[in-house]
Amino acid sequence: MQVQKAIQKRLSIRQYADASIPDEHMDILFKALQLAPSGNNLQNWEFVFVKDSDLKQRLVPACFNQRFIKDCAYFIAGVADPNLKWHMVDITISFSHFTLQAVELGYGSCWIGAFDENQVKQVLKIPEDKMVVICMTFGMPKGKHVPRGRKAVEEFIYLNQFGSHFKSSGE
Repeated sequence: MQVQKAIQKRLSIRQYADASIPDEHMDILFKALQLAPSGNNLQNWEFVFVKDSDLKQRLVPACFNQRFIKDCAYFIAGVADPNLKWHMVDITISFSHFTLQAVELGYGSCWIGAFDENQVKQVLKIPEDKMVVICMTFGMPKGKHVPRGRKAVEEFIYLNQFGSHFKSSGE
């Protein structure tokens, strides 16, 4: 699959089928995380993959009762050292690589930004000096998922200065 196709197919999945993920696919996904670029190549990221159903159930209230969390194959917590510059950007880049690789393999994911960091850290035994930057659900999508509307490119792309709309070569 081309990257462009993976970008177009990627959706926020909130319904997951009860399906396991083969080890060879997990290896490919781990490699996508590993190969992501990072500031000063510090690779300031660690990921907690939660498969255990009891732990996923305990994460539901920690994520403001987003119930679909319990149904995913894996809940993933993106963890970084907050004292290192670019920690939020680095985790985001690595998760972006992960989501596109997941699409190519036929899986779905959903970014989880609404969570109580202290509760997630407690459930997953993450050290106090680390930061849970972002979380994600991952697994086999269940049912049909319809893309949501997107803004027109002209609404957010500018040339040289903010507000100066970029004119494509066809205009």
